Amino acid sequence: MRKAPLLLPLLFALLQACGSTTTVPEQSAPSFDPQDASIGELVRAANATDGLESAQLRILALEAMIASGDNEGATRQWTLLNNLEDYPETLQLRAALLEAQLALRNGQTAKAVSLLTETADTSFEDRPELLSEYLLVLGQAYQDDGQYELALASYLRLGETGTANAGVSLNVHNEIWDAITRFSPAQLDNFASTANSYQSRGWVELARVVSSEQYSIRSQLDAIRQWQRIWSQHPASQQLPQRLTKLELSWQQRPKHIALILPLQDSAGKAIQEGFLSAYYAALDISRDVPKISVFDSSNLSNVYPIYDAAVASGADLIIGPLYKQLVNQLQQLDELPVPTLALNYSDDSINLSNNLTQFGLAPEDEIEQAANLAWQAGYKNAAIITPQSSDYQRLQQAFANSWASKGGNLVSQSTFGGDTDYADVIKRLMAIDSSEARRDRIVDLLPRSRVEFTPRRRGDIDFIFLIANPREGRQIKPTLAFYFAGDIPVYALPSIYDGLDNPSVNQDLNGIVFTDAPWILTGYDPLKTNAASSLRPAQGPVQRFRAMGIDSFRLYARLQQFNDGDIATLPGATGILSMDENGRIHRRLEVARFIEGKATLEDRAGTASD
Repeated sequence: MRKAPLLLPLLFALLQACGSTTTVPEQSAPSFDPQDASIGELVRAANATDGLESAQLRILALEAMIASGDNEGATRQWTLLNNLEDYPETLQLRAALLEAQLALRNGQTAKAVSLLTETADTSFEDRPELLSEYLLVLGQAYQDDGQYELALASYLRLGETGTANAGVSLNVHNEIWDAITRFSPAQLDNFASTANSYQSRGWVELARVVSSEQYSIRSQLDAIRQWQRIWSQHPASQQLPQRLTKLELSWQQRPKHIALILPLQDSAGKAIQEGFLSAYYAALDISRDVPKISVFDSSNLSNVYPIYDAAVASGADLIIGPLYKQLVNQLQQLDELPVPTLALNYSDDSINLSNNLTQFGLAPEDEIEQAANLAWQAGYKNAAIITPQSSDYQRLQQAFANSWASKGGNLVSQSTFGGDTDYADVIKRLMAIDSSEARRDRIVDLLPRSRVEFTPRRRGDIDFIFLIANPREGRQIKPTLAFYFAGDIPVYALPSIYDGLDNPSVNQDLNGIVFTDAPWILTGYDPLKTNAASSLRPAQGPVQRFRAMGIDSFRLYARLQQFNDGDIATLPGATGILSMDENGRIHRRLEVARFIEGKATLEDRAGTASD
């Protein structure tokens, strides 16, 4: 549901324009001016009259209620409107817009789209003030429905109406930018191929230059200025969307001194530092305006407060770290932190006491949720799960069970394995083949003959298997599934199934497994990846993922305020598409891949293999 405050300037402007066409009945008291009346006065006047006069006053009240966000009151007043088909067309059109707006405010997106598309826009052509509102509401309905290309088309047409109201123009530009930045690269390319006006082509190019420099605010600002010089006659050149004008403020207010708290004697801490410094030096190549970095080694610490206080005393205006959950839990217990802090893990309590604490990590919960979503979208209902045998993995097993149940799925079987497990027994338990064999033994004991022909049967109610395993374990589990008549069951796995190495001959036994992983591992589009590969020691998947986390922790340092202010909803990162929830926790959406002929092959959003 969209927030009303963004629309207030446009709606009040439209209210004035619409109201100017309303004839105030002669019998109204001379002191009563509907344009200056309060909502309560309008409602009372509507209740005191009937017919056309009552409908006109009630619609004015409804428009004011919606503009002020009083959805409940507007819904009540809407039920009192009747016999609109007997009234002038202008009043009917205003009522149709009100009904669609109410549907949007009440979360009835499909109803709003239907109402608006059933109302021919040609009916609004001779009424510019109503056409503007119609296009705005239509764009919002499409956007709330996820139809961003149609939303953009409505907003662009709204922009072409040429209103002279600067506040209205800014809101239109904000809506256009919000829609176009939700496009996937393929959608943007498709829209660009059909853009046939100066305005639409300019918006496409602005989106492209901002997106191409997404790893650096400084580079984005330079790209925007260059775009303004080239597209000097474009409406957005004179009035940039608010999110872009605030980029300059974000850059000016960025942290100037970062304290990095990491366990440098541990491989994870060292890898994060390597990634962080790789991103730091890449930023230094773009601009000398990089923050001062102070590093504090938190190896073997059980109490975070002394080292945290030392980082604050160093003059840092942003602290990144600590890494381990125990230390993050200690920070999370404080009512307030003296400086903004980006912890590199998640506390056990999801509610932050301090507004200064943001949490970012490689927690598997996001990975589990995405795997469950993929399976659910594929139409599966009944799940089985295979995990290692330890308390940590029992927690992940429960996280998957909870996620799957919340979607309406069933967890019908589960099995665990230990260090030197016979995987045949693991799969037999999972597929209930051991029960089938037990039935055979009972039959043999009962029948007098010595030979009984027997073909073991697996259970038939498993739609897919969720697997938590490392590559070595996965290379044994997947063939064992095939041996026990379960090779056709889809398998979804966590990133741990992939070591990040291009080794088709070794990974043939993983063929068919679908898994998620960081863009840094699966793709080559990050401009930093080639430089990092040449300057850092070769490493397998776990180390590479922590390096990616270090890269993202640096790239986030100037973006945290943008997230907090709602100026950005997502940020493409090395660990995934990053977003922040209301509790200051940063989540990742990973890339999806499938093992095909021993290679981790990226899949597109429709689930088919892509280049």
